[in-house]
Amino acid sequence: MRRLFLARLAIVVALSFYFVSCTHEEEILTPIPEEPSDELVAFLVSSGFNEEEIKLEEDVFVINEDILISKDEVQKYVDGNKSDVSGASTEHYRGSYLVGNSYVTNIKFYIDSSVPSSWITAIQGAVNQWNSVNGTKLYMSIVSSSSNANTIIGTGYSSQNWVARAYLPSYNGRPGHTMTINTKYNYLNSGYKLFTIVHEMGHIFGLYHTDQTQGYFINGTPSVDSNSVMNSYILPWNGFTSGDVSAVQILYPQ
Repeated sequence: MRRLFLARLAIVVALSFYFVSCTHEEEILTPIPEEPSDELVAFLVSSGFNEEEIKLEEDVFVINEDILISKDEVQKYVDGNKSDVSGASTEHYRGSYLVGNSYVTNIKFYIDSSVPSSWITAIQGAVNQWNSVNGTKLYMSIVSSSSNANTIIGTGYSSQNWVARAYLPSYNGRPGHTMTINTKYNYLNSGYKLFTIVHEMGHIFGLYHTDQTQGYFINGTPSVDSNSVMNSYILPWNGFTSGDVSAVQILYPQ
């Protein structure tokens, strides 16, 4: 039995006993990794990421196969060039930067025309699930114009074992700007698709993987949460855990 991660969002398929990972990337061919600077890698490692899980592809760091952050953004983090993101509480795990108040009350998603209807249903369901969490100012919506969107959701095909990928929030408090779905996994059933999109939206507003010691531990959440939507493997959707709910309420209190 193997666990491949989404960047490893590995898919746990209970009946057939196999794992598939979920990460988003648009190339069919595996790009040749670049050599990132020691300074930038050191920053990512200091944030809790395993150096062996950090790759640089076309000026974008790919971490654990499904967490994306541009090289320029990491340099801004290193330089300390960040805007005020007050209202996002300090210390499930979170990243160095969260979504600022001017965005978190309505994170706007645009769904590209390439996205199949079954994934559109999952995206709509994921928005509804996050919006149903009480006690938080986090809110999301789907818009009809890419020019009005904070995050573009599109597709790509990769022969690799990732299902979807998303960018983390920017240094200036903006939500992650892109989510990509791997059309290789269009065959997944609705429960796995919903879990995948809910998970990727978590990355877009700053959550890291619950089962890996990366980023900053969110005080007030359980240290072990085997059914969390932010675990690095995909399960059939069965709702949020109390730890998932607490994490969002703590980071983005109403």
